[in-house]
Amino acid sequence: MKSELNNISLSTTDAGQGLPLVFLHGFPLHRGAWQMQIDALRSSYRVIAPDLRGFGESQTRPGPATMPQYAADVHALLQRLLTGPVVLIGHSMGGYVALAFARQFSEMLRGLVLVGTKAGADTSEAAAGRRATAEKVKAEGVQVVVEAMAPKMLAAGNQDPRLVGQVRGIMNSSTTKGVIGALLGMAERPDSTGLLAQIAVPTLVVTGADDTVIPPAESEKLARAIAGAQMRTIPHAGHLVAFEQPEEFNRLLVDWLNRTGLASMPSTSS
Repeated sequence: MKSELNNISLSTTDAGQGLPLVFLHGFPLHRGAWQMQIDALRSSYRVIAPDLRGFGESQTRPGPATMPQYAADVHALLQRLLTGPVVLIGHSMGGYVALAFARQFSEMLRGLVLVGTKAGADTSEAAAGRRATAEKVKAEGVQVVVEAMAPKMLAAGNQDPRLVGQVRGIMNSSTTKGVIGALLGMAERPDSTGLLAQIAVPTLVVTGADDTVIPPAESEKLARAIAGAQMRTIPHAGHLVAFEQPEEFNRLLVDWLNRTGLASMPSTSS
């Protein structure tokens, strides 16, 4: 499904009926990273997974794609889809977007799931590194990022050729403009640590035990700072935890939805 909003075309999967679960992918990925969640959950929930601007089949504009801009795109999409409040599930950069959404559109949240992500802003060195990488991508293409990041997406011991090939396939579909925009937007994203104490919806924090991109210690900080948040660590999983261990991730998510009562809340989705 394609939606024209905020001067771009946004591509989205919208499947099933019931409580709306909105999945936001990380960098440099697209909604296909959530396919195993979409397939497993669409029979019980309304599953919505957009390609963030500049990724997958969604368009973008030149310049930084800021976390508030991504969040505004998601909000406009949910308004178009008449979902009412949603459970927002964000991985890595998608987690940064989820926190920006929580800051801007808290009335649209029923629950929050933060996966392999963190609240802090980039250090000046990390931000400079992102900007330098953006320049390199401009000169040499997205393979610069794919080669640097693909080996870190799965647990170090996971050499499953099928999974490795799928991860690279998703990453290789990224556009130069989308990757550059995201790198520049992440470099300037604000520190969301102060927001965490204000989050008042049920929250689940999930990390892969072998995540070296955003280590589990960052997830522990999130869980401690958000009132009532629950944290789960999935063994034998790297940064792309929901993709690498989908059955365990889906089990944890459904169990949490049931225990918090979110699963039984009446849905306003169409």
